[in-house]
Amino acid sequence: MDEVESAEATLGVLDGVLKGISDEDLGRQTPCREFDVAALTDHLLNSVTVIGGAAGADIPERDPHAPLRDQVLAAARPAVLAWRQRGVDGTVPFGDGEAPAAMMARILSLEFLVHAWDYAAAVGKPVEVPDARSESVLQWAQGIITPDGRVRAGFDDPIEVPADASALDRLLAFTGRRPR
Repeated sequence: MDEVESAEATLGVLDGVLKGISDEDLGRQTPCREFDVAALTDHLLNSVTVIGGAAGADIPERDPHAPLRDQVLAAARPAVLAWRQRGVDGTVPFGDGEAPAAMMARILSLEFLVHAWDYAAAVGKPVEVPDARSESVLQWAQGIITPDGRVRAGFDDPIEVPADASALDRLLAFTGRRPR
């Protein structure tokens, strides 16, 4: 599965979790200590807008009155489509410079999958994701999240998990989360 197919698949995982979240859940605490569900959504939409924008996505203005799921999908779908159309070769504008396009597309999968778990944990839902998908995203995360970048991006230090932990649990632990 390539980077864009992975983004599509992990967006599907996120969508499955978001279907069960309502406005009453917006104040629930997520595993990210600085984010409740509403603040996590702000963070995710910002990330998706930046990453999608790097591929030329035309992301509509956010409708803060729309259901949370609709808000996320309104940004995420055009972002993934832009990456599908652009491809992952070469570099894209990022910050004051450029970044490898493949890396930026991989970050979408990381954002979608890890935050799907954050949302699910906040509302007490399970996350259904094939081990192979989690393993790929974990490998990408290990190449993207450097020790210095970990601090700048707000990731906590990795958490120890058993050697036989699922790929999703190892991904979560690598990003500083405590798997359930």
